[in-house]
Amino acid sequence: MSSRFLFAVFSAALVLSLPVCIAKGAESLGPQVRSRVDAERGRVWILTSRGVAVYDAAAHERLRRVLLPGWINAGEPYGCLPDLTLGPIGEAVIPSNVIPVLWRIDPITLAVTKHELRLDTDNDKDVGFTEVRYSPEQGEFIAVSGMHRTVWRIDRELRYSHKTAQQLPRAENCGAWGGWTHDSN
Repeated sequence: MSSRFLFAVFSAALVLSLPVCIAKGAESLGPQVRSRVDAERGRVWILTSRGVAVYDAAAHERLRRVLLPGWINAGEPYGCLPDLTLGPIGEAVIPSNVIPVLWRIDPITLAVTKHELRLDTDNDKDVGFTEVRYSPEQGEFIAVSGMHRTVWRIDRELRYSHKTAQQLPRAENCGAWGGWTHDSN
């Protein structure tokens, strides 16, 4: 069996086995926005309207509630909700969907750092990101600005963002890459 297939099966099993535990533990953080399973490290990351809950998948226990200092996000119906993605070493990366800022949660210490991106263009616009993925092939993050449906490349250190020539069609709903797929986490 392929490793991708096994990863998908394991991830699905984790997600299906944790809903009761996750729902009870994450209630204090507000409604769930996004979640990611890190099967390699046995963790489940849940982004809510107030922060991130990190769970030990095997023990079905919350490891920690992580607040995102200064996190700004516009909820629906004003914009698509922000994303949560996992980076190359298991770190969680959470964008603002209003401003070009990312928060990074260290996979070991669970310490939070705030990263204000330097945009190469569109500094006169409100550029926040509603979808983010890490691309191992390119060694960088790929993000979509929900407001403008523009695609951005963000360096691994979360310092610079370069707008690509690609623009996605206006999506009918939030969370759709507008037909553009990116095979990552």
